[in-house]
Amino acid sequence: MLIVILIICNVILAMLFRQFPKYGITNLNAIVVNYFTCFSCGVIATRSPIIHTELASESWFYYALFLSFTFIVFFNVNAYTIQKVGMVITSIFQKLSLIGPFLAGLLLFGEPATTTKYIAIVITILSIILINIPEKNMGSTAESMKKYWYWPLLVFFGSGLIETTLFYAQETGAVKSAGLEFVSILFFLSGCWGVIYMLLTGKLLNITLRDTIAGIMLGIPNFFTIYLLVKGLEVGWDGSILFPVNNLGVIFLTAIVGVFLFKESLSKIKYLGLFMAILAVILISV
Repeated sequence: MLIVILIICNVILAMLFRQFPKYGITNLNAIVVNYFTCFSCGVIATRSPIIHTELASESWFYYALFLSFTFIVFFNVNAYTIQKVGMVITSIFQKLSLIGPFLAGLLLFGEPATTTKYIAIVITILSIILINIPEKNMGSTAESMKKYWYWPLLVFFGSGLIETTLFYAQETGAVKSAGLEFVSILFFLSGCWGVIYMLLTGKLLNITLRDTIAGIMLGIPNFFTIYLLVKGLEVGWDGSILFPVNNLGVIFLTAIVGVFLFKESLSKIKYLGLFMAILAVILISV
């Protein structure tokens, strides 16, 4: 049930982001509001003060500080990459980040490494590419890739770094049973970095009521996308299973929602990609 809720929350995020251009919502503004909304969710859930004088002495604090900074940095990297090479390539490289925690689980934490798992990860990569690449109009994207080839690599590195650091913090015992407090402080610090960035760039006063409402709507499911990942590792999920299954589940359910809710059409190539995604989940899970 945990993985199902995690996947649904991620799909809700994707659906909300899809509506932002339609309502004239500024991504950065909504993202910053979203971080403080996530923190508020944590405060409500813990029913106790999360920010206290001994916070910096917690074993997980510097992981939260590092991750919060990478959240803001790579949010801007993602945005710039989308502008330069397009949403398709950016999305592919972002989703391929699951390779990081997959390999960390196998190589660093001794999770079972089977031939089936390695075959599954190859199928996963192929399914991500097939589902995301459009069949036409890739000429301009190819030209952009020649000029800005390193930006998608930064997206891949950043997304993988965030997921692998979350995994590492949990597996090494730094987080232990303080998952809720860790995630809450992580989001609070992310919001603080966001405010600092907006102050430095003069964008802080540009937040509108629409941005605020969108950020609040975004923050509630976003809180659970990180907390449930940490919780899943805490209750015994292998990282080499949890991260790929989560990413593949999001891809699959997003495609299904697109067909039935947004009346999108899927080509035979995309259907093949969805079939391969299902096959990869089965192989990873056995």
